[in-house]
Amino acid sequence: MEIVGEEVGEWNRRFVLRLADGALIESVLYRGDTLCVSSQVGCAVRCPFCASGANGLGRSLRLEEMIAQVEAVDAVRGVTLSGIGEPLHNAEVCAQFFDWARARGLRVTLTTSGGPLPRLREWMARPHHGLTISIHAGTEDTRARAVPHGPDLGSLFAVLAEELPRLTRTRRKRTALAYLLVAGLNDSDHELDAFVARALPLGLFVHLYGYNEVETNALRAVPRARYEAIYARMAAAGLTVRMSARARLEANGGCGTLVALRTPARAR
Repeated sequence: MEIVGEEVGEWNRRFVLRLADGALIESVLYRGDTLCVSSQVGCAVRCPFCASGANGLGRSLRLEEMIAQVEAVDAVRGVTLSGIGEPLHNAEVCAQFFDWARARGLRVTLTTSGGPLPRLREWMARPHHGLTISIHAGTEDTRARAVPHGPDLGSLFAVLAEELPRLTRTRRKRTALAYLLVAGLNDSDHELDAFVARALPLGLFVHLYGYNEVETNALRAVPRARYEAIYARMAAAGLTVRMSARARLEANGGCGTLVALRTPARAR
C-alpha cells in the first residue's frame, strides 16, 4: 500500500491510498490524532447521499490492509472504522483490527448502518470507545431509500431495545445514533418526529450530522437555519443531541465524502 494523494484542510488530512491490486481507498486524519479507517473497497449498502458506495462494492479489505492505513500515518492516537465500507460486512477482519489497535493503546470506535443484525449484537458487547448506528430516517419508507441495504427500522430498534439493557452504564453512554440531514429526503417534521418517537425510549445520544455535498449525486444539504431549527426541535422533544463537529463538515473528509475506486485513477 502506498499514499498516492493527500489533501490538507483546517481540521483534517485526507489520504488516497493505492492497494496492491491497484484499487484506491481513502482515509482521514481528524484533528491531528484520530484516523478514520476504511474497511472495504466501496460499499454494498449504497446510501444515495454517500460517495463511498457510488462505484459499488469491490471487495473487503484484509487485516494487513487495514493496519497499513494506520502505519502510513504518524501521530495516530485513535482509530474509527467510519470510512469506506460497512464494517459489519467485514466483521471478522474488523474485529481482528480492533484487537490489534486496542493492544497498541489506541482508542477504537465504529460507525455502522446496523446490519447484519447478529453482527451488531456481537459488536455491542465488544470493548470499544464508541459505537454509532446510522439511522437517517424515522419511517420505514424513508429508511429504505436512505439506507437501501441496511436493516429495517423495526428490526434494528428491536435489537437495540433488547441489547442495551445488558450493557454497563459506561457502554451505553458510548453507544449513539446518527441522523444525517439531507434536503428533501429526511428533513420533514413528520420524518423527524417519527425518528424522535423511536429514539426517545432508548435514551441514547444522537449525532445530528450536516450533509456534505459530493459530486456523485445531486442531493443537497439543508440550510443552516433549518439545521439549527431541527436540532432545537429534537432537543425540545427530550433527545440529547450533538451537532456536527467542524471536522465532520470539512470538505476533505466529512461524512459521506470518501471515494473508493476499483482501478487506478487520478487521486481525488
